[in-house]
Amino acid sequence: LTLWMTAVAAAALTTLLAAPAPLRADADCDTVVKALEDAQVVATKGLDETMDEIKKATTGPADDKKKASVKNTFCSVSGEYLGTTRAFRAVVAECLKGNKKTATLASLDKSINEMETAIDNTCK
Repeated sequence: LTLWMTAVAAAALTTLLAAPAPLRADADCDTVVKALEDAQVVATKGLDETMDEIKKATTGPADDKKKASVKNTFCSVSGEYLGTTRAFRAVVAECLKGNKKTATLASLDKSINEMETAIDNTCK
């Protein structure tokens, strides 16, 4: 489901960014922002659920196979979440205005930087 929502969001983003500037009505931006907000909620829920599973999996003793499995799961779900967040950020930068744009971009940039750090420290 999360992968499907990511694909829908990416398609919406591609459509929005490919359209000539005069066709980018505020209503179109509102529709795309709402779709990406929904996709981000789904992605965040999936990330939270996976992180809970990882916490449960790491409570007991872990052999190399278990450690590798946990690492792969973390890297996969984190990369997917990072992708949806970056897509959302691109749309926000294009569509929102004023203080809402500034605040949302700052929040997204913080999340992106934190996720990149976690991925860099764990997955490389």
